[in-house]
Amino acid sequence: MNRKWEARLKQIEERASHYERKPLSSVYRPRLSKPEEPPSIWKLFHRQTQAFNFVKSCKEDVHVFALECKVGDGQRIYLVTTYAELWFHYKSRKNLLHCYEVIPENAVCKLYFDLEFNKPANPGADGKKMVALLIEYVCKALQELYGVNCSAEDVLNLDSSTDEKFSRHLIFQLRDVAFKDNIHVGVYTRNRNFRLYKSSKIGKCVALEVAEENGFFPTQSEDVSEEYQYFLSSLVSNVRFSDTLRILTCDPSQNKQKGVGYFNSISTSETMEGFQCSPYPEVDRFVLSLVNKDGIEGGIRRWNYFFPEELLVYDICKYRWCENIGRPHKSNNIMFKSFSCLSFPGSWDYRILVDLKNEVWYQKCHDPVCKAENFKSDCFPLPAEVCLLFLFKEEEEFTTDETRSSETQNPHKPSPSKLSRGASADTDWNNGIDDAYFLEATEDAELAEAAENSLLSYNSEVDEIPDELIIEILQE
Repeated sequence: MNRKWEARLKQIEERASHYERKPLSSVYRPRLSKPEEPPSIWKLFHRQTQAFNFVKSCKEDVHVFALECKVGDGQRIYLVTTYAELWFHYKSRKNLLHCYEVIPENAVCKLYFDLEFNKPANPGADGKKMVALLIEYVCKALQELYGVNCSAEDVLNLDSSTDEKFSRHLIFQLRDVAFKDNIHVGVYTRNRNFRLYKSSKIGKCVALEVAEENGFFPTQSEDVSEEYQYFLSSLVSNVRFSDTLRILTCDPSQNKQKGVGYFNSISTSETMEGFQCSPYPEVDRFVLSLVNKDGIEGGIRRWNYFFPEELLVYDICKYRWCENIGRPHKSNNIMFKSFSCLSFPGSWDYRILVDLKNEVWYQKCHDPVCKAENFKSDCFPLPAEVCLLFLFKEEEEFTTDETRSSETQNPHKPSPSKLSRGASADTDWNNGIDDAYFLEATEDAELAEAAENSLLSYNSEVDEIPDELIIEILQE
């Protein structure tokens, strides 16, 4: 009996030793090839809103991409991951064949164009020549209106033309220059889906490739492949914050009155002072509280939002206090004041930066002395009620309470899911609903149906969806 017990004990010890050397793997999470890399993020969502809310809760530098998953109906699922992780799985072109970048609303972005025309209907049209003329015209306008020097060598030209259709994507690679957001670029709606380099539309076999006459070539690097650099260059919202970055603006209301050729930079307009609202009004109020004290009434002259870093940058007016020198500067709001049509990052001395990912804020000063020292104040924690997780939770609770209230007041009212299946014959189509919200509601209905059809066999509460599922969806 003792021998059997000793043998059993030895067997258990050997197995314990084995598991210490080779522990059981946790729930599978796709990751980059290097074992020293931190765990990667790869999550799928049925709705775009869910994906962006998840991004807000992440500390990692993640982004939202759309994946077409069914031929004919335009249904898409949304992937949240990093640029590097997506490229690792995307570059082989075996899977993930129909992908789109989701350009975030209100985020600083590059200037870009989506150009196309039907060839049979325009037999005499020379697409290549027209693209060259457009690039020439836009470069001239940027120089005249913003003082930005560029040429065809600064434009990534991607081609997905067929015998039936001429199709090009142009993405301007302007050095230290970007536009305030998608609306100021003038071409598309909020949270626009823009097809990725090397992706094709579902049901099509023509991918976006570098055009034959493309004049842009990324900087050579030993650490990053040329293909990956083209991929990063093609991403419209891949704009990083820096003190030298100039943010250009174009007032859409002015465009309607004076044509799209009329540009206006709001950064130096006195009429915009004090009521620029960012996507996070709670953060705006906190920033205003910082510059409204001790009898001083400061204001927010302008804000810019950098999606990759989840960074809000506020240019402050009527407030001169500087943490660097411990007192107010003698002058403020005077740098480059004479250049009324240009937007310079140093136009205002005082700047507050709110890092939403790390939940801190800090000050930068563009007084010549402070700028020469590259001054940055200490980081201070954001109040709990301003942090993204708190705002996200508050938004969820508000939505839940609103839904319950609506159901209580209208017990016989059809549920949103029933309404989304179709409209009755007496629907009032002239009720003034904004087109953008109608399109978003339609998209939500399509995605809800896609979730039922494609993901029915999976528990909706499971955190991780395996790669096998996404491959299965895309192959269908």
